[in-house]
Amino acid sequence: MFSDNRKISKRQVHRLFIYDITGVSTLLLPPLLAKTAGRDGIFCIFLALIPAYLFLTLIDRVSKRSKKEYSAYMRESFGTVISSAALCIYFILSIVLAGYVLYVLSCLIKTSLLKDESYWLICLCILALGGYGIMGGIEGRARIYEILFWFLMAPLLLMLLLAARDVNADYWTPVFTSGVAGVLKGTLLVFVFYSVIYVCHFLAPFEKKKGGAVRAAKSALFVSALLNAAVYLITLGMFATNALSNMEYPIITLMSMIKLPGGFFERQDAFMVAIWFFTMYALINSGMFYGTEVLKSLFHQKGEKRYVLVTVILTFAAAALFYRSEAALMFCRKYLICAGLVFLLAVPILLLCFGKKQVRAKGGDLS
Repeated sequence: MFSDNRKISKRQVHRLFIYDITGVSTLLLPPLLAKTAGRDGIFCIFLALIPAYLFLTLIDRVSKRSKKEYSAYMRESFGTVISSAALCIYFILSIVLAGYVLYVLSCLIKTSLLKDESYWLICLCILALGGYGIMGGIEGRARIYEILFWFLMAPLLLMLLLAARDVNADYWTPVFTSGVAGVLKGTLLVFVFYSVIYVCHFLAPFEKKKGGAVRAAKSALFVSALLNAAVYLITLGMFATNALSNMEYPIITLMSMIKLPGGFFERQDAFMVAIWFFTMYALINSGMFYGTEVLKSLFHQKGEKRYVLVTVILTFAAAALFYRSEAALMFCRKYLICAGLVFLLAVPILLLCFGKKQVRAKGGDLS
């Protein structure tokens, strides 16, 4: 029998982060990057690792300075009012993340698999699975995705390898044509997809070994960058910059074009959508789980089912808003994401600047 100690290993964290980063980025990033940086987008994928690693360094330093959970350390450093406001923003960001990915995944399934089915039914089914998943806690999710990891990654790597045979390398050149502004904008765009690593702040209570989450996130970022680079080069080499920038889900289109030897799958695009279903479901689950954890920290009360219900309802409300309102979707993409990035970077910086003095004034021990 498995233990139920609410602890996960470094390897499990590593694989969860690969799911969280890779699923939505490989689906949405290629057309966005082609439109922003063109053929220079491949450089943006790796340049974005620099701010991502710096962000993880901030998280690691804050974690080493504190002997309490992140929310408790904020409360010690900033006081109850400011720390509660910060936790509310963390909760909103988690809900927006989960709601947006739920919206994208529901649209993907409706577009690619269930064209005649209701968006709302698809959305509610995924949401019910997500709510059930977070009720099982982080340990159960980590075990499931640890087992599924190579069952999902191996077919993806195989399909990318088969697709690489038809790539036209002429579509990759010339490079260095988008200018400094295009590259910087593309790098920021990629960093947005990498910024899901902010949840490292809230992983400390679940780590088997302290500090393992940051190290796992660093290696997961590198693996995700390699996968994104492979997807970008292959889709760019298949569709060229102009066509790629106007496609909705180019990786799914690419998979439908590949013919597996022997005709084992009649519709391998449906098989490949399953890969993105599990990876994006993992990210929805992560957003909802950490949102629930933040809500519990905010109110200092038990009753996890109540907080899960609130998180589920608000996640559905966010997904419904994005589906119904193009203005809300554009506002999220243009302004809310930028404001969220500033907030995610500002809080650990402020903790490093002001948290240490307050801790020392109290004897330097928060235990």
